[in-house]
Amino acid sequence: MASDEREIRTVHSIWIDAVNAGDLARLLTLVAEDVVFLTPGQAPFGRRDFRPTHGRPPTDADLLHQRVEEVVVVGEVAYTRSRDSLSVTRVQAGRRHSSPGIA
Repeated sequence: MASDEREIRTVHSIWIDAVNAGDLARLLTLVAEDVVFLTPGQAPFGRRDFRPTHGRPPTDADLLHQRVEEVVVVGEVAYTRSRDSLSVTRVQAGRRHSSPGIA
């Protein structure tokens, strides 16, 4: 595995850890000032409008998992393709119900 790919995979891991911790400050250290997020179903947005977990803080019951399937580096441009899954556990009448989903 090339050095660039290894570093990108490391950043992905740090990103997911920060998302799961609800650590916006740490996430923003990973985001360039001129970043553009491309998210299905939404208009492109930048750093100023970035809100992880869609404006809702994660709970102990929410956990994002991400598997990087492909890293492509061409010169100074790189992109990744990954598969996300989200585990949600709801507490209802004193019982916990888990429902994993694929994003």
